[in-house]
Amino acid sequence: MSNIGILAFGSVMSDPGKEICPLIVCRIPTETPFPIEFVRLSSKRGDAPTVAPHSSGNPVKAEVLVLSDSVQIEEAKSLLWRRETRKEHSGKRYHKSSSPDAVLICDAPGFCGLGHVLYTDFNLDGKLENPDPHSLACAAIRSVSKASPGQDGISYLMNLIDWGVETSLTRQYENEILTMTGTDSLAEAYELINSRTMSKSQRR
Repeated sequence: MSNIGILAFGSVMSDPGKEICPLIVCRIPTETPFPIEFVRLSSKRGDAPTVAPHSSGNPVKAEVLVLSDSVQIEEAKSLLWRRETRKEHSGKRYHKSSSPDAVLICDAPGFCGLGHVLYTDFNLDGKLENPDPHSLACAAIRSVSKASPGQDGISYLMNLIDWGVETSLTRQYENEILTMTGTDSLAEAYELINSRTMSKSQRR
């Protein structure tokens, strides 16, 4: 077995990316070794809330994607960074940055018995300090009109729930969206907001 894995606790679970996917030799079901919460507003998702390591959350369901033993550690870091920054097949290499928008590639050596288990994180000034369900819901609703189809915050939240990834705020966040939209499900909330967005664009 390879000595390098990638810890997937968000969208990487279902979509590891075109470069990483062919290199996965097995998946190890697990939980994150640190707490996770909705503390990042992602520009690639229309500024919707996404999950990242944060002390206010809790450990969540995850998988370690074990990579082929042909992959070296620096290459693995660059593969994960390119996947997260939408630079796949660019050949660009990962370099640590102090920018609030920078994607950091961190290591949890020894986790699940592997020498290196890589995961994504962000600098503290790139995270929400005190996330609350109402603010998260507002950001998710706004993201529907800004993000590409399926990349918005409500779709992201639905996917996480389907994958069994629940933070300490997940259910309150979900309920806040339903209350604000007067709907009974996230799918219904998305359709309602999306239809309103399309109607506005057609009237312009």
